[in-house]
Amino acid sequence: MKITIWSDFVCPFCFIGEAHLNKALENFNHCEEVEIEYKSFLLMPDAEYVPGQNYVQTFSNMKGIPMEQAQTMFKRVTDMGHTSGVDINYDIAKLTSTSDAHRVFQYAKKQGKGNELFNRLYAAHLSEGEVLSDPETIVRLAEEVGLDSTEVGRIIESKEYTEQLTQDITEARSIGVQGVPFYVFEGKYTMSGAQPVDVFKQVLERLKFDEKE
Repeated sequence: MKITIWSDFVCPFCFIGEAHLNKALENFNHCEEVEIEYKSFLLMPDAEYVPGQNYVQTFSNMKGIPMEQAQTMFKRVTDMGHTSGVDINYDIAKLTSTSDAHRVFQYAKKQGKGNELFNRLYAAHLSEGEVLSDPETIVRLAEEVGLDSTEVGRIIESKEYTEQLTQDITEARSIGVQGVPFYVFEGKYTMSGAQPVDVFKQVLERLKFDEKE
């Protein structure tokens, strides 16, 4: 039973959706049969980290919306994360490009460490205030999940795995993905957004029912 997830490390709803899916899997009798594969998506491909500027300021300037509107938006997201059991801290988060981090993620998938790195980068950005466009930071976080730091540094410098990143994004567009998180269950059912735990449970049970038919 395979679940494919298009996501970006800077997406709070992806982080929340992952928490909801994990809770659903905890109570799913066939959780050991579930395979999860992450795929890359660039939510804000033109984002740039601005030292000395907080997340709300950077987002407000980039999107051209009032600071008050951005603050309200992020407060709502933070509260939603708290309810879901994940720590989202926009007081320290750094808005930035994730292209290099996604290329390293593509390498991590090849090494069997893709999901581990994806989860590590979620927390690094949304909970710990790490700058995911900084090469040294990416190398350190990749090393934490068991990847070779020298090879990761080389990949960042060489722009390797750009093709794999582009393939994921192209595939997303071909199936109509307009935002993330976006889930494909066993190639049959699709779902977007940080859906409630019960919705994930229903889909998992439906997939198991389909297998018995």
